[in-house]
Amino acid sequence: MAIRSRLEATLARLEAAPTFPWRDPLDAVHEENRFQRDSEMLGEEGALLWARFDKEMDRLHATQFCPDARAAG
Repeated sequence: MAIRSRLEATLARLEAAPTFPWRDPLDAVHEENRFQRDSEMLGEEGALLWARFDKEMDRLHATQFCPDARAAG
């Protein structure tokens, strides 16, 4: 699978997730590291993908500590 396709698939999965999708927060760190490393290989396009990823991670991290978001998910 091409890097771009893999990053787009990851973004689609995260954008569809109503709450933080990892049981272990360290798994999220690994996902973030992989995404950042791969996005750097795509130059300017990768920077745009990284910005989308970062926005989704902020949203998902916020659901970790919000009981209302967990109940809605």
